[in-house]
Amino acid sequence: MLEFNLFLMEYWYFSVPLFLSIILWFRSETRRGGNRVDCDQLTNLVNKKSALLLDVRPKNEFETGAIAGSVNIPFNELENRNEELLKAQDKPIVLICKMGRNAALAGEKMQKFGYEETHILKGGISTWQQEGLPLVKVK
Repeated sequence: MLEFNLFLMEYWYFSVPLFLSIILWFRSETRRGGNRVDCDQLTNLVNKKSALLLDVRPKNEFETGAIAGSVNIPFNELENRNEELLKAQDKPIVLICKMGRNAALAGEKMQKFGYEETHILKGGISTWQQEGLPLVKVK
């Protein structure tokens, strides 16, 4: 570890741009697709602003358990099924996936489609379950 620290200090002109790049990349990744919301904020968005819950997991995962009131459009079908969401274009949309990664990518697509207020559930449905919040079985 000492050699690594010495290397970083010795070659600071390589180290500084590397660290800046990492910080900028991390910052852009955390903002990708919309604001991150936790479970409490998701509940508030639904109750106060009538937010649409869009679950982008595959249908078989969605059917095993989903947040009540959520709509399932799998990530790979978003472009083809966008017209199903047009009536909710003026409402906030909370995107949900298993861990949060696909929801961020879906958020980018939704923003390209003209949806201005997109949010991503931090940690996805896994966090919802860890918080002990209920899921409903969908058929």
